[in-house]
Amino acid sequence: MNESIQIIFKLIFLILFISKFNSLIKSKRDILEQQLRIKLNCLGINDKVKQQDFEYILNYKGNYLEPEWEWVKNISFVYTWVDGSDVNLAYIKSKYNGGNRKVNSRDRSADELQYSLRSLKKYLPWHNGTIFIVTDNQVPKWLDTNNSQIKIIGHEEIIPKYINPTFDSFTIECFLDNIPGISDIFIYMNDDFFFNNYVHPSFFFTSETFTPKIYRTNYEIINMKKIDKVIKENDIHNIYSASIYFTYQIIHKYFDRNFTYYHLAHCAYVCYRSFFTPFRQFFEEELKVVFSYRFRSPFKPIPLYLYQTLLLYSTKKIETNSSPIYEKKLIDFRKQYLNGNSPMSNCTFELIPENISNIFTKFSFVNDVSKSNFEHFNFFRTHKNILAYNLNDKYNNSKSLFEFTLYMITTYPENNTFEKINYVNLEKKYLCKLKYVDDNIKYNDYYINEKKLTMNFHKMFFNKYNLNYIKEYLEERNKFSINQNISLIEKEEIEFLFKYDGRDLEPEWKWVQNISIVYIITDNENKKINELKYSLRSIERFLPWFIGTIFIIIQRTNLFWINIKNPHIKIINPLDIIPTEFNCNYTRQIIEMYLDKIPSITERFIILNQNHYFMHFIHPRFFFNNEYYPKYNFVQDLEQKTKTISSTESFFKTYKQIKKIFGNNINNYGFMVNSPISLFRDLFQPVRELYLTKNIEDNNQSFILLPLYLLSTYNIYGSAQIYYPKYVSGFGEIRNTTSPILNTNRTISYYGFDITSEIILKKAIVNVDLFEDIEKIFCELEKSDALIFCFEINKILNNSEIKSINNFLQKYFENKSLFEI
Repeated sequence: MNESIQIIFKLIFLILFISKFNSLIKSKRDILEQQLRIKLNCLGINDKVKQQDFEYILNYKGNYLEPEWEWVKNISFVYTWVDGSDVNLAYIKSKYNGGNRKVNSRDRSADELQYSLRSLKKYLPWHNGTIFIVTDNQVPKWLDTNNSQIKIIGHEEIIPKYINPTFDSFTIECFLDNIPGISDIFIYMNDDFFFNNYVHPSFFFTSETFTPKIYRTNYEIINMKKIDKVIKENDIHNIYSASIYFTYQIIHKYFDRNFTYYHLAHCAYVCYRSFFTPFRQFFEEELKVVFSYRFRSPFKPIPLYLYQTLLLYSTKKIETNSSPIYEKKLIDFRKQYLNGNSPMSNCTFELIPENISNIFTKFSFVNDVSKSNFEHFNFFRTHKNILAYNLNDKYNNSKSLFEFTLYMITTYPENNTFEKINYVNLEKKYLCKLKYVDDNIKYNDYYINEKKLTMNFHKMFFNKYNLNYIKEYLEERNKFSINQNISLIEKEEIEFLFKYDGRDLEPEWKWVQNISIVYIITDNENKKINELKYSLRSIERFLPWFIGTIFIIIQRTNLFWINIKNPHIKIINPLDIIPTEFNCNYTRQIIEMYLDKIPSITERFIILNQNHYFMHFIHPRFFFNNEYYPKYNFVQDLEQKTKTISSTESFFKTYKQIKKIFGNNINNYGFMVNSPISLFRDLFQPVRELYLTKNIEDNNQSFILLPLYLLSTYNIYGSAQIYYPKYVSGFGEIRNTTSPILNTNRTISYYGFDITSEIILKKAIVNVDLFEDIEKIFCELEKSDALIFCFEINKILNNSEIKSINNFLQKYFENKSLFEI
């Protein structure tokens, strides 16, 4: 028998088996439908309109809609989607979460969106409107973007600047109304929501007034011990329960002291485009915690729940039970937005209670237990009264991914016109290979009765043979796309930085020419003092655009070679910038805390150590990104790096204090590479107010924390958000501090930041460990393509070593600079 005939027989067998299996399931569905009608009748619903809705829902089999429903055909559907494994997204995301590029279950993609769209097209055949996919400059690999019904919407198109980028769907959901061309009423879905049977529009709207429906499920008992534990552990899978608590608190305050919290049903949500702006304005203060932190947090309320609740209460359908001040706010809101002339005057919802919601919707998940996964999958196969469900991602092992994929491609095998043909053909090829019979069990045994079929289907369907084919299928599928080892942003930046040849700066970068550079030289560094001469020579040679001022902070050391007549050099005594209480016992840390007090220092400035040397031409993008935010040079390899930190104890004490201020969302300790650092002048005072007073040891007025870490992390976690300085983000003690008062003469309105890619750091910066063979090191340096080298001096150098260093530096930077006599 040749191969083509074998394939035909396999297909016939597959069709026969599925047909037989589906006929058994259909008989069960008929029984369930009868039971469902009895259950609905037992609910005692006498309202004829609601009964009509149920008849529409139960009787709809994908046929034509009634004439009165024609309007719904062009309604917009909106999905939020992300692929966390994308290297471009991972790079941007890593800047805000301590350098972590790992994919977690919140942003992992198992192509759920593809199957959700299949379920939509199959079970909502009446829908002809636009499907918007809101994403962060990503396109699903399998999606044919030539299909006019699908439109990709980038976050930057709808989310305000400084709130974007965001990695939390709570924030994204708040701005869906900004999607260009979206219908006035639209339906919003997550990519892990699926339709399970034919859905009549009366599932979303009442049949008499076409009022959108809100589905609620079981109620939540607020347990403060549980909430406290969730906040402390900050587990990504459990923090939703804490968000429920903070949502409840807001509703309790504004609307009802006795409010009972019923969960959102996990299905599609109907939204009024016009109500989003009023919603954002009403909850302006409460939404700050949502918008200011870019990831999910247990302290965040659930915006969609607040949106729905505000609409319910503002339409006067539910009586309020709150204090007079909040009742007045709601009354004023109604007058402003829900008057007779307002387009929102007819906005309202029909609340569907849990006893009905639980008939038509279900929350579910995929985990690492095969039996549990099968039970969930089999439930949806056999309970077609469940019209909408979700499969939340709670798994870690690859086998669960294979089980999920197997379920999806066999449950939703009908491809759509917006899928690329090569992906479709590959899937069909592997569908033909799947076995629906365990090799150890006779085929006919599965048809003895339905009960036995259900019991054995798990073993039959999730057999090793099928899962191996799914693994192979996914591997082949991944070959259709090119795997990037480096993000496009990093690639472009490397090319730009290493191609800069000292030419004149672009007009947008002219401002940086007058920037300040600061050196700090304390007494215990005197033996290395001659290094400064060569560092200055490297500035003159490789920063040809620089015409600003170099401030050298030093005491009691005679820099006899410095050209003090050069207007670009200023010698600063530490006593001139630090308070008198530190004059007798100042340290480098104390000096660093008061650099903003240097007269005439620029709003952005650069700190250099005297053992920092530029080797090639340096563009300002080495210090600042394209939006002129400082770049911080962190790495995460703490096991190696902390061994070389002379102040390891101070390092960990510093981060302990940072976590105390900003909360457990700081889960990675970034180690600052020995390299130049750029900073904002006007963030020094807020940092001093947070850390200085409470961390001074009274006996000797010493400050043990590391200011450069305090300043950079304050910028990263506190000030780099849209509401600063009136509101500072964070979930520790910062929540109870007063708003900082900034320099009134500042010109900077937004204090953003950037973090240099470790890939770029490795190429651009050479840290020289002087414990090694010095001559060998210098030989390698002369051949290096790096932009800067920095000495790691962790010992007291003897005269011979100092001489060797100076000889090399004299050879490398032989020409005198204008900074010298």
